[in-house]
Amino acid sequence: MARSEETRAAWLEALAEMEAVAGKAGDPDWAPSPWSPPAGLGPMPADLEPRALEAQEAQKSALARVLEARRRVVKHITALKAVPPKRDKDASVYLDASA
Repeated sequence: MARSEETRAAWLEALAEMEAVAGKAGDPDWAPSPWSPPAGLGPMPADLEPRALEAQEAQKSALARVLEARRRVVKHITALKAVPPKRDKDASVYLDASA
């Protein structure tokens, strides 16, 4: 296989991995693992630039979804921490949950 074909194949594989990671973001059964580009990847073929930009946008979108989910979890944890500790079982306890 010629070097340019090897480079193209390596980029296609790398882009497929990046797309797969972006597509799995938010799946509770999936845990990401560290990723680094293959050694000797070489320059990206120009015709793959649109696909790389799409993969980049998909990853940005996935990151935004994860950050929004994190924000909601922090908000929920904050609300849970606002619940007073257990009191006398005969005492009435009200929690204003409209805020």
